[in-house]
Amino acid sequence: MTAPPNTPIPPRRRALMILLALATLVVVMDVTILNVALEETQRELGASNAGLQWALDSYTITFATLIFTTGVCIDRFGQRRTLIVGLVIFGVASVLAGYSGSIGELIAWRAVMGVGAAVIPTASLAIIMREFPPPERPRAIAMWASTGGISLVAGPLIGGLLLVEFWWGSVFLINAPLVLAGIVLAFVFVPESQPGRQARFEPVAVLLSIAAIGLLVYGVVVGGQDNEWASVEVWGSIVAGLALTAVLVSVERRRRTPSLDMGLFKSARFSAGTAVVSLAFFAFMGAIYVLTFYFQSVLGYSPLEAGLLTVPMGVGSLATAILAPRLTAAFTVRGVIAAGALGMAAAFVCFSLFGAETPLIALLAVLLLYGLGWGCIQAPATGALMSAVPLPKAGAGQAISQTLRQVGTALGIAVTGSVLGAVYRSSFGSERDRFPADLQDEAAGSIGGTHRALAEVHEQAGSGGVSDRLLALDRDAAAVVEHAADSYLSAMGVAMLLTAAIAVLAAAVAWRWLPKVLPPPGPPPAPPAQDGAPEKTRSMS
Repeated sequence: MTAPPNTPIPPRRRALMILLALATLVVVMDVTILNVALEETQRELGASNAGLQWALDSYTITFATLIFTTGVCIDRFGQRRTLIVGLVIFGVASVLAGYSGSIGELIAWRAVMGVGAAVIPTASLAIIMREFPPPERPRAIAMWASTGGISLVAGPLIGGLLLVEFWWGSVFLINAPLVLAGIVLAFVFVPESQPGRQARFEPVAVLLSIAAIGLLVYGVVVGGQDNEWASVEVWGSIVAGLALTAVLVSVERRRRTPSLDMGLFKSARFSAGTAVVSLAFFAFMGAIYVLTFYFQSVLGYSPLEAGLLTVPMGVGSLATAILAPRLTAAFTVRGVIAAGALGMAAAFVCFSLFGAETPLIALLAVLLLYGLGWGCIQAPATGALMSAVPLPKAGAGQAISQTLRQVGTALGIAVTGSVLGAVYRSSFGSERDRFPADLQDEAAGSIGGTHRALAEVHEQAGSGGVSDRLLALDRDAAAVVEHAADSYLSAMGVAMLLTAAIAVLAAAVAWRWLPKVLPPPGPPPAPPAQDGAPEKTRSMS
């Protein structure tokens, strides 16, 4: 990892790098691509707001829940084989999701997509760690990480472009040709790894991990949906998830060759790198959630225009991620990561001060800063944590990191969304009482809910035979919309300051516990023993 950052990469491995980046792009893009199609999906499938929320969250839950399991499968059954199975599951489920006839079908197929998605980023990074020698690895990790970052902002843009010409299901069908290309390229360019002789498939560990992570993420997601963190369903799921996590750790510590190698956390590089990435995803996804409504409900941009606004983020993220090896060589690993996190924090503080009349040039400049900061974090932090993972455990090590970043993603959206909703309701205040009783909760719950409630009021007013009070509310709709925008801006200010604080915490962790320079990689693992020959013991240090 200390070799010159401009080490040339041979054509075959360059093609491999493109394949792995493509596979990761498809999976991460689907975290956000459905957001721009929610309104059309709701209209075509007759979905409730809760149904739409579960169409988003079912993907996140299965994605996070099965990452650890897929990491074990990668080490046990081979990297190429597991990657191709994940691509097939993801591609087939994407097509079926695109042709869903009901919101229930869409939720189910999104959950199956999450199963395939859990495999792909984990297998991709494990392949990079095995196939790219140390001088080339920083650039490969930088490309992989930059693709993941760009995917999050590319989702709304690509989704908006598709919806201009096609129906809501097209946001899923776009996956099919990309997945098919990935499968073909995987057969051509990815050599199969030897299944790990030490990586035993332990059913108890797998089932415990699924239950623990599933309950934890479920509780966080439901708490963020309803903003009822004190409910038994929410805190009971979270507590049960944490308790099962403790049982899993205890069981694995007693194993001679554990699937969940807790020894990895003894390394400051692994622990701090994982923490920084998780905190960065918390802040990044929380801010994206807030900005989505700001762009469309306050500034009035269409889904396509809102997607175009994310282009500066993608450009900034790509630029600093690609330059990450050079930047870390010049300014140290911890310096670049800390600077990136502080850059994100500065962008969030600026967003907290923005309003309905903020000039477009100022918005684009801060979005560029946001992307530049994000790109400075992902590749260096991923390289730091994976440098502490022995190659035979690359799949499991990456699975731990990916699981925690998905938990960070779920927490970021849930916690930031809860803060946003609480402040919005408080700021909306007595305007809530002007709505009919059956619309009051929806009107005060979010700015989108306010717009939907006003649309319902307008429809009722047009049908005749309604009260003067309802007619007055319909006449004052423009004033209510303006009040809703002001309420949202107040809520956005608080939520953005929260994400800024999380980004500052990520910077502090990086500066305190990550090294200035990564140590040189250890020797490659010993080749597997031939059939009939005694197997040599590999060092896991």
